[in-house]
Amino acid sequence: MRIGKKVTVALLAGALVGTVSGCSSGSPKDDAPGTAAKKPTDVALTSEITPPPGFASEKGWEVRADWMPEGQPFPYAVSAKGDTIAYLDKTTQGYVLKVREAMSGRLLSTSKPWKAPELTEEQTEDPSGLLTVPRVSLITGGEREYFAVWAYGKKSKDQLHNTKEVISAAFYPADASGDIGPSGTADVGASAEDSATDVNVFPGAGGLVVIPRSEDAVLLSPEGKVTHGIAKVKLGGKPSDLDINIAIPSPDGLVTNGKLEQGGSASGGFGIDGGWHSTTVIPPGASAVLKGESASTGPWETPNGRINSATGNHLIAGWYTTADSPMSAVHDLATGKLRATASCEIHGTPYDLRAPEQADPYETPASLSPNGQYLVKDRSVFNLKTGKGHCIGGGEDAKRITLISVGDDGTAYGLTERSGPEGNMPVSVSAETGAAEPLPVATTTPDAVAKGAGVFITYGSQYIRLIVLNARN
Repeated sequence: MRIGKKVTVALLAGALVGTVSGCSSGSPKDDAPGTAAKKPTDVALTSEITPPPGFASEKGWEVRADWMPEGQPFPYAVSAKGDTIAYLDKTTQGYVLKVREAMSGRLLSTSKPWKAPELTEEQTEDPSGLLTVPRVSLITGGEREYFAVWAYGKKSKDQLHNTKEVISAAFYPADASGDIGPSGTADVGASAEDSATDVNVFPGAGGLVVIPRSEDAVLLSPEGKVTHGIAKVKLGGKPSDLDINIAIPSPDGLVTNGKLEQGGSASGGFGIDGGWHSTTVIPPGASAVLKGESASTGPWETPNGRINSATGNHLIAGWYTTADSPMSAVHDLATGKLRATASCEIHGTPYDLRAPEQADPYETPASLSPNGQYLVKDRSVFNLKTGKGHCIGGGEDAKRITLISVGDDGTAYGLTERSGPEGNMPVSVSAETGAAEPLPVATTTPDAVAKGAGVFITYGSQYIRLIVLNARN
């Protein structure tokens, strides 16, 4: 499947994009008409937004990204425990990764400036349609977490060499303090046939997987180790081509979908290279195989199940039941173990794990609550403790609801689809019952929920802001 004109990226474990609020701009005090904009000396809360009732509008902190070009997703990530937030700032020496305590905004670490690759002509000519700002992705790792800063652009080895298009990355330990350097850096070259439209980047527990369309996949580890030439995997004991549209790096190998072909394929379904396979983790009520018939090759069958999203150490897969009805399920990344199911399919494209060219609330990644109990994706919400899931916004004439974030109390937040002049409606959803409630239209919904705080990205008339508001007790 060909994905649109952009560098694509699986957005995992808090690496979120875009504004997802019913009221996207907020009302910052220093942007009021007739008032000269004054840059805050620290991270004092100066913006006025209307959050859901669970968050205090008057207590929190914010940072202003006045350096960001219009239309680019704000680069940040939330740690797996939800207690810290990492984001990029730009200086004259390069990009700087800052990590702050979620509730207080206290600065924990600042990276040395990182030089991103230069923009290509394609990026310069179409800055609103391609990624031009580096991304921040969470790498959950094994015993230690990392924040990966990566970007697409052009770079030369030195002044005696020509530039070439690359994905350039730097990794920083999430628990480091003070002034920090990277644990590893790496560059992956794209061939002359590749461009910003032809490279997929997938963060995961084991690092970053970079897949140029014209070459094999490359794995970048947090230590800066580069593993080239990943073209095939072994799933269920059978060799299969790597699914270039989704390949999640775990500490034990790549997790990906098997190749599907009409006429039958022994490597369908999904699994980890050389390890568990979806045929051993079939949800109750799901078919073991999918069957069909081709006019040219006759009857065929292939293992059921396809990964279509991931976050942290979890995979979200689509299945079909024995009654040929869609089902969505959450699986453990390391073992494939079933965690929860819901009787609906994940809407949107099969591989919508990507940073859009502009902030789009309907192109959102899966999201976990800080305590790891609840997970949302599209219109599904799962309780990973009970194994139960709900499908939101079904029924005749019901508006489609896209869920974006979820808190430790099981309250999820999202938006209805845009409909006529009324626009999209912010909503809250109970993960326990699946009941959805509209919020006032002026409400700004959180892009992510951290430990004791909500994370809001607002796009004002002048600046993009990351606003963090404390949860009410």
